[in-house]
Amino acid sequence: MKKVSDYFRDNPRYSRYKKPLEAANVCDTVRLLAHGRFEVVSFRSGLLTLSVSSSAAAANLSFESTQLISEINEKLGENKVEKVRFKIA
Repeated sequence: MKKVSDYFRDNPRYSRYKKPLEAANVCDTVRLLAHGRFEVVSFRSGLLTLSVSSSAAAANLSFESTQLISEINEKLGENKVEKVRFKIA
């Protein structure tokens, strides 16, 4: 049986879906690591945007951002997340 990833890799018709599927995979992985501390907004070109409830929470997470990035990339198995941006909701 052929894997779904083989269709995306071999067929140029599906190449436009590669980045949205990658972003969905990254966002889903980050949601698993959130534990209620933040919400995932988006992922694009190595920039992960997270939503927090207060500026204090944003400051705390910004101090932990390098550790958070390494945890996410370790869970993904690739270095996809380069920077994290926080938005106060």
